[in-house]
Amino acid sequence: MKVLIIREDPTHDQYIIKPVVERISQEIGRKVRVDVLRDPHLRGVDQALDPKTIAEIIDDNPMIDVFLLIVDLDCNRHHNKERADDREQEHRDRILTCLAVQEVEVWMLALHSGQIGGAWAEVRADCDPKERYSDPFLDALGSDCPGKGRKKAMRALPGNWSRLVRLCPEIKDLQEQLAEWSRNCIV
Repeated sequence: MKVLIIREDPTHDQYIIKPVVERISQEIGRKVRVDVLRDPHLRGVDQALDPKTIAEIIDDNPMIDVFLLIVDLDCNRHHNKERADDREQEHRDRILTCLAVQEVEVWMLALHSGQIGGAWAEVRADCDPKERYSDPFLDALGSDCPGKGRKKAMRALPGNWSRLVRLCPEIKDLQEQLAEWSRNCIV
């Protein structure tokens, strides 16, 4: 099965999202080739949720079995949930959506929740957790490696999968969506 992740800006986030989706594929028992969209290189949620852009991406990648549109919820300030739901409805059976609460960096932080200096509920509720929690954490970890430290931080994933799924239930939802999709589609 071939999966292409559509991300609002994959430059650094690919180091968080790709290992999570690869682990989801292991959990559902499917051999999956996971790639992150690089062409076009999207810049921002408005571009990632644009109906024309999504249609072109799907049309330009006919060999992909399923597209995962993963965007930040960002406290739904810009109606990201509704727009993502619309894209999913427009491309039924081709695209699954997941909204990271509030930003995908929170997934990374969940692996290190004891080191971030804040109650987990506050981290999840913060509309700007990257600036308040992720950037200081990555600076302390050493942000001079790929993804400004995200790749290094994600090395904790194998031993902390159940924590991640528990602290970020949208990942469990994505896992269930992909499992359901793979049961219903012949690939």
